[in-house]
Amino acid sequence: MSAVLAQKESLSRTVFSDGSYADHFRPDAPDNPFRNLYAAKRRDLLRFADSRPGSRVLDLGGGPGRIAVPLARSHTVTLADISDEMLTRAARAAEEAGVPARDLSLVRVDAREPLPFPSGSFDSVIAADLLVHLPDPTAALREMRRVLAPNGQLLVDTTNRNPLWMLRHPSYVGRRPRRWLSTWRAGGVLPEWTGIVIHHSRAQFHRMLEDAGLRIVEERAYGSPLAPKWMLAVCAARVPEAASPRDRDPLPGSR
Repeated sequence: MSAVLAQKESLSRTVFSDGSYADHFRPDAPDNPFRNLYAAKRRDLLRFADSRPGSRVLDLGGGPGRIAVPLARSHTVTLADISDEMLTRAARAAEEAGVPARDLSLVRVDAREPLPFPSGSFDSVIAADLLVHLPDPTAALREMRRVLAPNGQLLVDTTNRNPLWMLRHPSYVGRRPRRWLSTWRAGGVLPEWTGIVIHHSRAQFHRMLEDAGLRIVEERAYGSPLAPKWMLAVCAARVPEAASPRDRDPLPGSR
């Protein structure tokens, strides 16, 4: 979200569901200061997901289909989003790309709630640009883990709370000193998005994944090595450690 697109007044959480977020989320726009980073992250997401041919893929919070539509050419994809407008744009993108309807399902889903899918439904789950919008990201991650099939992978990212990345992208904030100060103090969250967007430190991100029963297999970062804008994790469900012999129930007659 660039300063050009941001509204002056505070936004409410309905921005994500009423269709207006579709006008804020313009990752490929020429004036987006993060356009190149968005493109790099998209390439990695597609590469990771494509590493498992013929997969069942859930793109949660998939918006206009930047990830889901190209994946649907070789996978069975479900794009879930809270916004009808985003789903309409995704449907239009799929039609333009010639993706058969049988390979791309569009479902209205609120990621704050339990997911309407059976456990183990998907080989890959993608949650890009989503966690920062959720009041309880750990609960959402647990649901993503639940719908993963055995040996499935979760591709998930968050925005870095260390605001040093702002220095490389000054147009994101604009020129007003007060706006810079408030955005810096909020960990890179613009004033009008305060309260509905929360950025995370790397340690917080790792802790959320661990608390959700996930283990990190691989990581990527986008932006400055010192303070990247985004952190992406490729995760697998953490398998509970086997109980040691002394912790197991005794055999009948062993006591």
